[in-house]
Amino acid sequence: MTPIVLSMLPKEDVELLEKTRLIVHAFPDGLDYGKHPDGEQIVLSCHILAGAIANIFCLDVKTGYFRPNYDHSWVKTPNGHIIDVYPVGILGGPFLVEQTASFISPGRHLYQPDVSVWERAFAKKHIKQAINIASNAALEVAKKLCLQ
Repeated sequence: MTPIVLSMLPKEDVELLEKTRLIVHAFPDGLDYGKHPDGEQIVLSCHILAGAIANIFCLDVKTGYFRPNYDHSWVKTPNGHIIDVYPVGILGGPFLVEQTASFISPGRHLYQPDVSVWERAFAKKHIKQAINIASNAALEVAKKLCLQ
C-alpha cells in the first residue's frame, strides 16, 4: 500500500526522513550529556536529538508545544514539512508530517512553535553542550552508515 500523503511529499524530504530514521535507530544509548546546574544528569530529550539532527543536516529546529501542552522540539525540512525526530510518548518515530495541504493532515495541528519554550527551558549553556555531544554522536553514526 502506498499512502496518499506520499504523493504530497517531495522525494528529498522522504529521503531525509529515511536518513534521520537510520541515524536515530543506530544512535548510541548511554552517552554522557553532562549535568544540569543542580547536579542532575541530563538525559537525551527531543530537544537535544532534534538539535543534533538539525545540526548534521543543516535544518531548522523548532521548539514549542506538541498539543495540547507538552514542551517539544522537531525539525523542519527545506520544503516546510516536519520531521518529528523523537515523538512525545510515541513508539515508531522519527516520522514525517505533511504541512502544506491542511485539509489532509490533522498532524499539522499537533505542533505549535513557541520560541519562549526554548528560551525558558533550553537556551542554556549545559543544554547547548548536550546538543553538541549528541551532534557529534549523530555525525559519527551518519559516517558509519555512509550518510555523510
